[in-house]
Amino acid sequence: MTQDSDQLTIINQNWTNNDGTHDGGVSTGTGFTISWQRGPLNEAGRNGAFLIEVLESCFSQLEYFQNSAYKSQENIDALNYLDKCIERLKSRKGRRESEGTLGTHQPDKAS
Repeated sequence: MTQDSDQLTIINQNWTNNDGTHDGGVSTGTGFTISWQRGPLNEAGRNGAFLIEVLESCFSQLEYFQNSAYKSQENIDALNYLDKCIERLKSRKGRRESEGTLGTHQPDKAS
């Protein structure tokens, strides 16, 4: 999938196993390439990025801007939204850990 963000083109490739489960992928754009985790952590080991880490990196960069001459209300709003995203993903991780499904391809019980 190709997505245009103003003048930047972002290319996302999402991969699926034969059984229909997500199997990582790659996202690229000018200045960045993200190789997403491929396979369940408990089987494949650590081999790619997790969404929460990328969001935390974006939060950190935006926070840096907010603490500089580039501060703005839009940055504050974006930081609040990113913080909520990160919080929800941490909550999901905790729930999956307590259910014994963290690091597996087992579907969410809460969906």
